[in-house]
Amino acid sequence: MLASPDAAAYALRMFSDFDRERRRIEEALHDGVQQDLAATVVALELARELLDSDPAAARGVLEELAAQVEAALERVRELAGTVYPSILPARGLTDALRSLDVETANLERYPLEIEEAVYFSCRALRSRATRARVWRDGDALRLELLGVTAADDDELSHARERISAVGGQLDLSAGRVSASVPLR
Repeated sequence: MLASPDAAAYALRMFSDFDRERRRIEEALHDGVQQDLAATVVALELARELLDSDPAAARGVLEELAAQVEAALERVRELAGTVYPSILPARGLTDALRSLDVETANLERYPLEIEEAVYFSCRALRSRATRARVWRDGDALRLELLGVTAADDDELSHARERISAVGGQLDLSAGRVSASVPLR
């Protein structure tokens, strides 16, 4: 069975998105987490050397180290929050959107490409809105973000492409983003 041109274009965009996401994660790991861990190893070595000769200085180094480790853990948590959510394919759109503080109503399970388009569009734009909701309206999923301020052109363009790839339409007007995705 041959894929339709739309399906092939969607697959190519998704591959490109995943590849871009993989590079972003690699960069964040290399520039952030890896450097944090290397600094931790150096600080531990310093504390070890000071332990016998100057226990008070070693204690100070260890206290600083504890704060550095907490900061590194926070950066890892932030990075983990940007990775593809395993809850989306496992439990669906309602549970995945809950983590983004998006209200939902009348949602069921839908084809994964539709759930991904709605989820990632909400994720890209949610921080710029005061309220967000997703609901089923007949044969369509509706997405609405209210109080949208300073929507980044790349974020908006990316969300628009994702929604369009599954046959939907996303519009921005007067601080409001709305989208409709047909359920096939």
